[in-house]
Amino acid sequence: MRVRPRRDAIIQRLRLEQPRKVKSYRHNVAVHWGDTDPARIVFYPNYFEWFDQSCRLLFDSVGLDWDSLGKKYGVTGVPIVEAKAKFLAPSRFRDEIVVESHISKWNDKTFEVSHVVMNRGIRAVEGYEIRVWAHRHPEDPNRLKAMPIPPEIRAAFE
Repeated sequence: MRVRPRRDAIIQRLRLEQPRKVKSYRHNVAVHWGDTDPARIVFYPNYFEWFDQSCRLLFDSVGLDWDSLGKKYGVTGVPIVEAKAKFLAPSRFRDEIVVESHISKWNDKTFEVSHVVMNRGIRAVEGYEIRVWAHRHPEDPNRLKAMPIPPEIRAAFE
């Protein structure tokens, strides 16, 4: 004899299967003459600068600015240990692009920030950064040491 699952069990299962909403940050960037190469296309390192700015603004948007992180948690910074970008469509002088960023993965001592750049509704660039939660090394203040990310930091982005 087959037993039918109860209605509330089905609803609970559907809730668990729903994709988790993630906090993201979106801002506009005006492409200036100095951001472009001789063909007036954005010079690719500028995207990494905009990704870096967007990560800082993402943290600011949840009340975790870099200065307060240092004071409250002793973190020296969140340096990048890996970065990658995929260029899908050009952005040019005088375009206004939109950079959208969110934390796509948390590990014990690192996190991944994913970025998408849109230009006139077209996905122009996809990229990510992997960052380390870093403190000054206790034995050598000229070095950094990866430390566990406090749970309340992760919770701020959920």
